[in-house]
Amino acid sequence: MKKILPLLVGLTLLPLSAIAEPEMALITVQGSGAVPTPPDFARLTMTIGSRQTAVSQAKTDVDNKVTQITAMLQKLGIKNTDINNAPLRIYPEYQAEKTTTELFKVEREVTVTVRNLSQYPEILEQAAVLGVTQLQPAELLSSKAEGLYQQALQLAYADAEEKAKALAKLSGRKIARVHQIQEQGSSPAPRLKMAMMEADSVQFGSNNVRADLTIQFELAKP
Repeated sequence: MKKILPLLVGLTLLPLSAIAEPEMALITVQGSGAVPTPPDFARLTMTIGSRQTAVSQAKTDVDNKVTQITAMLQKLGIKNTDINNAPLRIYPEYQAEKTTTELFKVEREVTVTVRNLSQYPEILEQAAVLGVTQLQPAELLSSKAEGLYQQALQLAYADAEEKAKALAKLSGRKIARVHQIQEQGSSPAPRLKMAMMEADSVQFGSNNVRADLTIQFELAKP
């Protein structure tokens, strides 16, 4: 009997070690949600540049224009905290087949947050008069975007859940619970289109605060 006992123990443990849990049945879907919102403030970036034979001359020219633009913005009631002057950029320019510097290009970007959109046309006009070299497309934003994004997330989840239920039904199954959620991307600060309607007016459009989710649902056991 002493020789048989180890064999019996081994036979008892073998089936237990071979037991494996059944594979989990999953279904993966994508859901999207969008909430419309109009812009209520804008961010505008202006480039002021100058080309001169001496860096000091170009820098003085740029500094003078930036001072004038800043004064214009302050006159319109824009706070200093909403005006940001970037560091100077200096580029030496050479003519073809020459190694000596012919000109120096100096630039500075001024970014202004416009909280009163009715002032936007006047800022554009005054900036052009004061010699702004380049105006980048305005970034039109909504102060309500963060809260609206939470609503968009709820819509995206509901959209994904509805798709999962429909697909599970086609296979004769039901969804049981969420296995994994992945946020694909967000737009809490939408960039909205701007259209110039007349010389002295600007019409701002609207856009959607959007959320996208990828969700894995576990299927209920049949």
